[in-house]
Order: sequence, then C-alpha cells, then structure tokens
Amino acid sequence: MNWKSLRFSLYAVLLFAAIMVGIVFLFKTHFLMVLIGVVALIFPAKLQRVALDEASGTIDKVIAKYIVPALAILLTFFTIMSLAVWIK
Repeated sequence: MNWKSLRFSLYAVLLFAAIMVGIVFLFKTHFLMVLIGVVALIFPAKLQRVALDEASGTIDKVIAKYIVPALAILLTFFTIMSLAVWIK
C-alpha cells in the first residue's frame, strides 16, 4: 500500500469538488466562463492518473480506479443539487 497514491487520490477528489463548486458559481455569473471550469477538470483527472500509476497494492488500485471516480460523480450530484437550491 502506497500512501503517496492515497494522497493523490484524496487531492483529486478535493480538487474535483472545488472545481465543481467553481463551475456552478461561474455558471451563475457568466455562461461562457464555464468553459474555463470545464477545462480545469483536466487537473483532477491527471491527479487520478498519477495516483493510479503510483498505486502498488490492491487497495490503492481499487481506490484510485473505482472509488475516486465514484466519489467524483457523487460530489458532482450533491454539489449541483445543493448549490442549485442555495443559489435560488
């Protein structure tokens, strides 16, 4: 088990959540600025790839390959839903 891989996985999830919040706020202010946020989603994907490359054990690989994308999808759903209610 490689702690570096777990750290990169955690960073990828946190960065993804922060970018999703930014995208929702950018969408509220100006629609074309959302393109910047969508392009910024490259960085969490790169961090996830680094975490997968650094993974040495089975648990690391499962977390980096399956759990991080699942958390990203859940965070996307909860972020958009909670901010959509809050922004009204």
